[in-house]
Amino acid sequence: MKKILLLAVCIASSIGLYAQTSGGPDLYGNVWRDSNDPNGPTFNWIDITTDPNAIQVMGLQDDNVSGPFSLPAPFQYYWYQVTNFYVGSNGYIAFNPLNAVAATHQAAFPTIPVPDTKNNFCAAMMSDLNFENNTPGFPNVASCWRWTSPGNDSVIVSFLNVPFWVNATPAFSGDNTFQIILAYNDSTITYQYLTQSGPSSTNPGFVSVGIENGSGNDGLNPYFDTYPATAYAIKFYPPVSTTLVINDASTNYGDNLGTGAVFVSKNVAGAHALKAEIANVGNTVLNPFNTTGLVRASNNALQVTNTASSDTLQPGQTQLLNFANPFIPVNAGTFRFITTTTLGGDAFAGNDIKTQEIQVVDTTLVDISLSYDNGTAAAGGISWSGGNGGCANHFIPPFYPADLTKASILVVDDPNLVGYHIKVFADDGPNNSAGTLLDSVNVAPGFAFGTFVNTDMTTPIRIDSGGFYIAWIMNGDGVALGQNQVPPFSNRSYEILGSTMAGYRSGQTEDLMIRANISRVGVGIDDIDADAGIGQFFPNPARDKASIVIDAAVLGQGKMLVQMFDIKGSIVSSEQMNIQNGQLEVNLSKIQTGLYTVRFVVDNKEFSRKLQVTK
Repeated sequence: MKKILLLAVCIASSIGLYAQTSGGPDLYGNVWRDSNDPNGPTFNWIDITTDPNAIQVMGLQDDNVSGPFSLPAPFQYYWYQVTNFYVGSNGYIAFNPLNAVAATHQAAFPTIPVPDTKNNFCAAMMSDLNFENNTPGFPNVASCWRWTSPGNDSVIVSFLNVPFWVNATPAFSGDNTFQIILAYNDSTITYQYLTQSGPSSTNPGFVSVGIENGSGNDGLNPYFDTYPATAYAIKFYPPVSTTLVINDASTNYGDNLGTGAVFVSKNVAGAHALKAEIANVGNTVLNPFNTTGLVRASNNALQVTNTASSDTLQPGQTQLLNFANPFIPVNAGTFRFITTTTLGGDAFAGNDIKTQEIQVVDTTLVDISLSYDNGTAAAGGISWSGGNGGCANHFIPPFYPADLTKASILVVDDPNLVGYHIKVFADDGPNNSAGTLLDSVNVAPGFAFGTFVNTDMTTPIRIDSGGFYIAWIMNGDGVALGQNQVPPFSNRSYEILGSTMAGYRSGQTEDLMIRANISRVGVGIDDIDADAGIGQFFPNPARDKASIVIDAAVLGQGKMLVQMFDIKGSIVSSEQMNIQNGQLEVNLSKIQTGLYTVRFVVDNKEFSRKLQVTK
C-alpha cells in the first residue's frame, strides 16, 4: 500500500504466535481452533495450481480488488448466504464489492469486528501485500489462484509467493503463501499458511486475521499485529444451532449502486426521481417498516420529505423503493439525498443510512463546471511514494450530447517541480470502470498552488452517453493533489497505483479536487424552441406514449435514430424510426418513471428534447 505524503514507514522484524489455540464464540456462535489445538484442524496444504480446474485470478496489483467470482452454490456465512466473492490483493476475500474496496485500502488494518464500511470479509492475512510487477529487473512472482472441487463441495483461494509492499526499490519484500478454504459440507472456513517471511511494521494495524459479518458488528480476530506461523492452520466453525434473533434492516444504496453523486440540470421542466434499495440483513422475517427519503440543501433546509413502507422481507431479501415525491431542482447548488430505514428494534444502526450528493448545475452557461468539492483544500494533499500514482474522479454529465473541454486540477505543492499529466478515460470498461483512453495532456511545473488550474483538452471530447474519468497522474515524487473534506462526499473518487485504478481509500471522508468543464453541443437537455422543424413532446409528462411533431424536411430521405437516456446517462432505448404524417410516436410502456433525454439523429444533424415519464 502506498503511503500518503509525509507518512513515515517504519519497518522492523517481528514474528510471533499467540499461545491461545482456540477462541470465541462471537455473537452468532462461531468459534475458531488452530492446528495446535487437540480438537482443531490438521495442516494439510492443498496445491490447486496443478489441477486443470484451477483458474488464475488476474488483475491484482497493489491495493485493489478482482471479481466478482461466482460460488458454485450459496454458501452459508453467519446467518445469511453469499453467492459470489471478490479477491483483495491485501490477503482477503469479501462478499460485497463496495465493502471489498473499502477493506482493501487501509493505512492501518482494522481489528475485527469494526462496524464501518470494511465488513463482510474473510481475512486470512489482511496486510500490506503487493502484486505489482512494474520495477525493471526485479520481477514480482506473486500470483493468486481459485479452484472449485469437482463435486462443488469446496472452494479454495490460494495466495502464492506474495511479498509485502515496502518504500524502496523494488517496492516489495518478503514471501507469503496461504489459502482460504470454504467447505460446503459443514460451512466451515479454513486458513492455511505454507510460508511467511518478510518485514513487519511497528505501526499498529500491520496485519489482521479473522472473519467479519456484513454489518461489521460481529466477528472473530485470532490474530492482530502478529503474523501466523508457517505450516499452520486456523479453522472457523459455525454453531450447530443458534437462538440468536437478529432484526436488522439496511439501506444498500441511494439512487445507484455505490450511492454515487449525480449532476442534475436546474433548467429543465420536471423533476429528479428519488429511489433507494433496502434489505433485510438479519436472520428473521421483517414485517413492513418505514424508510424515509429526504433531500436537504447545503444549509440543511429540508427540500423534500418522503416516507415509504417496505414489503414483508425474508432474510437476505432486498427491495427497490421508488419514493412518491421527487426533487425539483429549482436552484443550483449542493444537495443531499438521505435514505434511512426506521425499523423498530433494529439491531445495528450503522447500516441504516445512505447519503447521496446531488449537484444541481446551471446548464444555460457556456462553460459548465462539474465539481464535487467546495473549493477548500485540506492541509497536506495526497501524494504517492515513488511518484508513479495518481487519482481520478468519475463524472456523468447532466445532458447529452456534451463536449468535455477542460480539466481543472488543484495542486497544493510540487517541491521537485515535476508537474503532472491529465488523462481522460471513457467509462466503457467492465461495470462502467475506466476503459478507452480519450486524451492525455502534460502539465509542466510552474502552475499556481492552491487554486484550480484549467487545462484544455487536445480537442473537445464528445460525450454522447455514459460518463468519463479525469485522472491526475504524478510525473514524479512530491507533487500533491488537493483534498476536500467537507461533506457530502461523492463516492466517485479513485486512486491509481501503478497501472491499477481502484476506489479511493478515503472516499468516505473526502473528495479529490479534480473538476470537469463541459459545454452543450447544439441542443442538450435544455429544449430550445429555435430548432426549426422539431416540436415538443405531448403530452409531457406522459404515461404510455408521447408524440412529437417533426417536419419532413428535417428527415430528408433517411430514417431517424431515436435514443432515450435516463438522468444518469444510461441508454434505455435506441431505434431507427420513420416519421408518419409529420409525427413521431414513442412507446413508453416499458419505460420507468423518471426524466429522460430523447435524442434525434438524422444525417449529420442532432436534436434533443426532454420527456418526463410518470406511471
